[in-house]
Amino acid sequence: MLTPLAAWLPLWAASRADAFGLAAAGTVSPVTSDRPVALVTGASQGIGRVIATRLVAAGYHVAAAARSERLLADLAAETGAMPVVLDVTHAGAVAAAVANVEAQLGPISLLVNNAGVAGTGGASWEQEPAEWWRVFEVNVLGSFLFCHAIVPGMVKRRAGHVVNLSSNAAFFQIDDDFDALLSSAYLASKAAIIRFTEALAAEVRPSGVSVFVISPGMVKTDMTAGPFADDWDDPEVWSPPELTADLVEFMASGALDAVSGRYIHAASDDWRELAARTPEILEHDLHALRLRKS
Repeated sequence: MLTPLAAWLPLWAASRADAFGLAAAGTVSPVTSDRPVALVTGASQGIGRVIATRLVAAGYHVAAAARSERLLADLAAETGAMPVVLDVTHAGAVAAAVANVEAQLGPISLLVNNAGVAGTGGASWEQEPAEWWRVFEVNVLGSFLFCHAIVPGMVKRRAGHVVNLSSNAAFFQIDDDFDALLSSAYLASKAAIIRFTEALAAEVRPSGVSVFVISPGMVKTDMTAGPFADDWDDPEVWSPPELTADLVEFMASGALDAVSGRYIHAASDDWRELAARTPEILEHDLHALRLRKS
């Protein structure tokens, strides 16, 4: 559930002072009245932390949402990001958090739905139903709840960007020798995020809001440490999380608005050139989740 924001304000105010000190070193932009506001979920560690840190350095007011008070406190002290402690699956907590962030920082113009869990690998019938469904609650419901709370304001203002994180796990081919390192819930939930994104993008397109779904590639995090331990020391497998931060920042600039609703891979797609390929992407329905039929 949501930790009352007031409990965080003394720490956050101190971290803002730290941010001004860092700005002198050129690592964090000084606060101004016209800075855009971003909210990043799953921001306490891993990819989300890298994205939040990058956006602060790029000039955003950043609200960093996650469950860990300690890790968010560290992030706030290091970057000046506003800590938001909650469980993304609780509708009331999400709505209250969004209201608090917008009251403190202003309208949210960029939402990054990064929070996610992988679940437990192994045969589906051997998994606890509640644990299997929890993956959907975090990965899909959590993303929906933040969109539900934030997108109406974007639509009203006729501006805004949403970036949802998915994975190639949504559609890679499953062979007969599939060893179920990843939970079937993870695979299915990441496919659901792609489809949700395309639908939401179509719904908001007339208002000028853009919605994207991206894959960060294989990034070394606590989530990948278990299933991919055998590949941990193979540099060919892994992508740096900074690539995902690059892509998010690029999307937020509006450079890819013409291909809103599409799936883009941070590591393997030449996303800086995608805008120029818009006619080809739309004509051939590229970067979308589709069923191939004979």
